[in-house]
Amino acid sequence: MKILDATAGYRGIWYQKNHPFVTFMDVRNGVIDNKTEGCKFKNRRRFKVFPDVISEWKNTPFPNDYFDMVIFDPPHLIVERGKKLPGLAIEYGCLFKDNYRQVLSEGIKKLFDVLKPEGIFILKWCENKEKIDEIIKLFPHPPLFGSNTKSKGNTANYWIVFLKYRQDKTLEGGY
Repeated sequence: MKILDATAGYRGIWYQKNHPFVTFMDVRNGVIDNKTEGCKFKNRRRFKVFPDVISEWKNTPFPNDYFDMVIFDPPHLIVERGKKLPGLAIEYGCLFKDNYRQVLSEGIKKLFDVLKPEGIFILKWCENKEKIDEIIKLFPHPPLFGSNTKSKGNTANYWIVFLKYRQDKTLEGGY
């Protein structure tokens, strides 16, 4: 079993932060100081990001059909280009309003390329700027199932599971 966490960050979702089946990937490496004024997360001024592979999810260096599972928790902040970035952008990254659909779409395609046929793709999306229905439209396969929870600010957090199926299979009449 080969699993890719394409946006691992400080591995916050993981109970087993060094599982041998998982490749943790992030574009950042090292100790990150978040000293942006107005940051709500005072207890997270400093966090450690030490991925196994240093690469951005949009340019993953793996061959096609390599992973059995891909976990993708992309940046949820969508901001105006050229404006001061909020503190959360330092911790989690951000997307720009003028091209975020294109960036997400290209990244999702690349991550599906490295996923094996009949592999599982897990998306985590925080619905603070863009509705989940709009994000699902960017995927090459329909979602299987998912769940949402409300965060402290009543923002919906979604976990959605997709299955990559071979193009010669159809969903009509069962898989």
